Amino acid sequence: MSKHKLYNRGRRAARDTWVFGIITTEFTPARGYFQVVDRRNIATLDPIITRCIRPGTVLYTDDWAAYRGMAARINNVADHRIVVHARNFVDPLTGFHTQEIESCWNNLKLGQKMRRGIKRDDLQSYLDEQMWRQWRAGDHKHILQNFLAVIPQQYVVTNPAL
Repeated sequence: MSKHKLYNRGRRAARDTWVFGIITTEFTPARGYFQVVDRRNIATLDPIITRCIRPGTVLYTDDWAAYRGMAARINNVADHRIVVHARNFVDPLTGFHTQEIESCWNNLKLGQKMRRGIKRDDLQSYLDEQMWRQWRAGDHKHILQNFLAVIPQQYVVTNPAL
């Protein structure tokens, strides 16, 4: 039962919205890439993963079916380690876990809650802003310069004489 039904507020959207996320733990806090997707299947997720990771990457995931056999399908994946959350959140033998991505999801959801929800059409823009903040805005001394550097990449000037 959804929280909305339990408290008799709002209504469930006619169609669920899925967001796929992948993070790197090379930084503290972790930084990520997040994309709204229509489906959570292999055909949708594999190209995103391939685009986001470097060769030799070790991936840690939960046991979602689309992730199974990833090391054999995606050339950049050197090793794929799975945590089965139905058993435990930290693998007792290896110590592998997915806590960082869960923390990222919580931060993204907190931003949505503060805005009292986000329209589906605006969700990717929200995710883009959050990614920019993770990757570029952490350098508070140069936040304006970082922002100004991105503008020419986002907007093409068709007539520079104007």
